[in-house]
Amino acid sequence: MDRKKFLLVLSSLPFLNIPFKAAGNTNYPFFTEACKTQKDQEGPFYKEHAQQRNVIETDGISLTIEGKVVKGDDCSTPVANAIVDIWHCDNKGEYDMQGYKCRGYVVTDANGNYSFASIFPPPYDGRPRHIHVKVRAQGYPELTTQIYFQGDANIKNDFAKNAEKTRVIALTDQKHGKKGKFDIYL
Repeated sequence: MDRKKFLLVLSSLPFLNIPFKAAGNTNYPFFTEACKTQKDQEGPFYKEHAQQRNVIETDGISLTIEGKVVKGDDCSTPVANAIVDIWHCDNKGEYDMQGYKCRGYVVTDANGNYSFASIFPPPYDGRPRHIHVKVRAQGYPELTTQIYFQGDANIKNDFAKNAEKTRVIALTDQKHGKKGKFDIYL
């Protein structure tokens, strides 16, 4: 087939009716790479050997994050027993490098669910509020990323310029703090 015929055939296909996969959309099998969670920098404050616990920190505005860890190639299969390692600054904007304050990890259940309680970390040194996350699961490459929060004016001015929109989550106000959802696609 020559180039003109190929382009004519190509232009007659109903591309507008093909449902392209967007990040987090699990309804369509097309372009599945798009639902993998974007990597972000680890930063200088990661420490190995944090303890397993679902309450990371309590001194500050309460925040609960819940979500699922799922396979990025189909955007729906849960990843059980994934380790979700969490760290962030304290309510003064400082990272504990001597101990394990504001650090811990949780493990996903059989349905890929995880949750943890902590504090709504403050912005510091021009950085937006954020929580670092490192996910390890058998058969997947390690993922290091960060969660950001909608409405944070520092996102647009962040020197890292890495707050990709699928990692900027909405928070709802609850009786005892804030709550957000962050699904992770490996």
